Amino acid sequence: MARKLGTEIRQHAHSGAVVLACSSLKRRYRDVLREQGGELFFVYLDGSADLLTARLSARQGHYMRSSLLQSQLKDLEVPSADEAALTLSIQEHPDQLLAQVLEHLSAAKIEPK
Repeated sequence: MARKLGTEIRQHAHSGAVVLACSSLKRRYRDVLREQGGELFFVYLDGSADLLTARLSARQGHYMRSSLLQSQLKDLEVPSADEAALTLSIQEHPDQLLAQVLEHLSAAKIEPK
């Protein structure tokens, strides 16, 4: 999956900022994406296992069952200080999360298209 997203990054890099969503649970997956060139940063949405479980359980018709969460959390490698990552709490409202991402992009002088 990381290689496929890397292809997307390369294909769209000339058009400005690109937003892709993926889990990138492990650093090596994020490294594959970074290798594609361009300025790249990650938004790490941080939340407790209890809150994640509650949200997954409330979803209907989604492929990710809450029973898979523990294995995903076990595999998770939280972005390190040397990675370009913005950590946000999922306790915030989605509008607030978006505002924080846009503020970060603005501070980094990255224009979303």
